[in-house]
Amino acid sequence: MAQVAWEGIYPILYAFWDDTGALDRAAMSAQVEHCINAGCHGIAVLGLVSEVHKMDVNERLHLVEMVGDLIGGRVPYAVTVGEPSVAGQIAFSRAAAAAGADWVILQPPPIKGTSQGDLIRFFGGVADAVAVDVAVQNNPVNLDVSLSPDGLVALQKQHPNICLLKGEGFSVDIARVIEQSDGAYRVFGGHGGIEFPALLRSGGAGLIPAPDFLAPQVEMFELWKKGTPEALARMEEIHRALLPAIVFMSRSVPAMLCYGKRLFAQQAGLSPGADRSPAMQPDPFGMSEARRFATEIARITAPRQAAE
Repeated sequence: MAQVAWEGIYPILYAFWDDTGALDRAAMSAQVEHCINAGCHGIAVLGLVSEVHKMDVNERLHLVEMVGDLIGGRVPYAVTVGEPSVAGQIAFSRAAAAAGADWVILQPPPIKGTSQGDLIRFFGGVADAVAVDVAVQNNPVNLDVSLSPDGLVALQKQHPNICLLKGEGFSVDIARVIEQSDGAYRVFGGHGGIEFPALLRSGGAGLIPAPDFLAPQVEMFELWKKGTPEALARMEEIHRALLPAIVFMSRSVPAMLCYGKRLFAQQAGLSPGADRSPAMQPDPFGMSEARRFATEIARITAPRQAAE
């Protein structure tokens, strides 16, 4: 079981670039502060919205160390590990722990046709060699390699320190994993929270979304924890209001990096900064939709702000 009962909303940070093409520390610091001030329960890095696919290993390590320093232990810190070998993932996981990571999220090697058995051995070989809690990322939508629900259950039984799951598949499958593993997995959803209430009802522990909708999703989690009929009705109301924006941002990774990043930057009072090519460029209609979503986010969060 997990050393700590990790839960809540862990926004996975965008990468902000300066005009020289380097990571912009000032913008990253502002993003961290915005997320903490919005009530996040933790922070994560090196997901698709971090543009991890556009970084080399030195840049990824630099980002991990930078964000660990900026967080300074104020909230838990999770780091995605995507190196293509067992040895590489062990080394990166240890470096992440040294930079302040409380847990790591292992991605499968991007090799199509990898068998369930080979994938279990891959993840197990990494998990057995690191000293922090370990999650695996299972994303049958965006990644070429994933485990079935039965494979996830078998993985956890063979390697008990794999006690967390970034589960980005169908909520029905996630519910099955939670049940058949006897609750050994603490499951965090993804895909922007498109099935967030269903994930919570299935026994899930939280969400690892882009920070676009952070304040209302923090409120949703707190309402779920409160658990009264009125709180749960309010949670569903917020989710319905967010769904059009979540679906829009989830259409593709380039679209998410183009419009989602600009939507977040507007909320955080930041410039979106320079793009790292290749990158989709915004058009007037897309930006008009992003502005509509920003208005809706402000409307749905207004009752809480008024109460505070």
